[in-house]
Amino acid sequence: MPQDGLFSSIKQNLRESEQEVVRGRFDLGEPPNVRRYYCLVNPKTGRREPNGVSGTPVPRPDGMTGIKIDAVSLYTCAKAEQKGFLVSAGYVLSGPAQARAAARPAAPAASPAPAAPESAAATGSAAAAAPAAAAAPAAAAGESPARVAATPAPSPAVRMAADRIDVAGVKLGMSPDAVRSVLKSKSLRHYKEWTETLSFLSSDGSSQSIPNGRFVNVIAAWTPSVSGAEDFESDGESFEVMFTPVPGEERAMAIVHTQGFSRQDAIHETALDEGLVKKYGGYVAAGALPESVTWRFQGDGSLQVGDACGRRGTFGGLGGLSVANAPRENLALRRTPQELQSQVERCGDATVTADHFTPNGGALPADRLVTRFTVTAFSPALGLEGARKAAQLVQAAGPSSKARSKDSKAPDL
Repeated sequence: MPQDGLFSSIKQNLRESEQEVVRGRFDLGEPPNVRRYYCLVNPKTGRREPNGVSGTPVPRPDGMTGIKIDAVSLYTCAKAEQKGFLVSAGYVLSGPAQARAAARPAAPAASPAPAAPESAAATGSAAAAAPAAAAAPAAAAGESPARVAATPAPSPAVRMAADRIDVAGVKLGMSPDAVRSVLKSKSLRHYKEWTETLSFLSSDGSSQSIPNGRFVNVIAAWTPSVSGAEDFESDGESFEVMFTPVPGEERAMAIVHTQGFSRQDAIHETALDEGLVKKYGGYVAAGALPESVTWRFQGDGSLQVGDACGRRGTFGGLGGLSVANAPRENLALRRTPQELQSQVERCGDATVTADHFTPNGGALPADRLVTRFTVTAFSPALGLEGARKAAQLVQAAGPSSKARSKDSKAPDL
């Protein structure tokens, strides 16, 4: 099972408490090297901890099972449930913990669509099909069931490096439905989506929307700091996910995740660096990371480090704990295919960057604290593919070959 719970593990460690109870367990490994992890829930509030923990279970007078925690793992309980690893039999729950379990039973993992070759006439190469968007969530987001049913499964040509990059549970290449599911599980305070519509210039110079041209541009979720101040020493978290402009076949091509901590809850810089190296690799040890680190994932599956192509500033470095009302412009429409192609050739299929703020930057490395960090992933390869498909749709609908978008809307969901 992938270790994709780095950032939730950091948060869980900060509020580590042995007042929680066990709601289930899962085992990983092969005998004799089997490790057992426990999934916890707060018996008073029903709040579930995201990551499995190792430790010693302890019976409680109320019949529930407590635990003496040894460590918080990077394995997420949600992933264990999706894969059918979680065993809840034998663990008694009562009160809010029981109500939460009854109200939200574990959903079976969605099965991806089988791989299928794409028409050579469409792209000139074979590619594997990605999972189609689920009809029910899309209909709930404003799409008609008829249109959802008629939407074909996307056939991306970009795989390899981009599809394996994960930022706090959100992966490049995800569909909007998959991103919605991940972000809503984070229980952040605010959630918003922006949509746009592909358009073309008519003969009289006016902008005309193409039929069925609306696409999801950005999905964001965030919890701002309690004080509302945008300093770099306050609690909060934000996600901003941008999609390729292909109506009905959108894929996440950029992810910006920012985590903030108050001064008293700050994490050590060494802990952050160790987690980043463990997750993304590329460096022998955490001490080798530069202050602003860049990973470049190549199409052949190899990894390079450093900003040799000068693209770190695409999203502006260290992010904020709240998302502005105006969404970012869609990169696949804002940049020319030639520029995106150049980025792929010089940078690779995808780039991941990490930036952080240390209020005591003059201290020794072992004593430096981090009160905010941002991890950003962007795939110019996915952006290039989206730009080409958008251009094909616009060419088929109107006389102009230049893809445009208009009518940005931001419904609260």
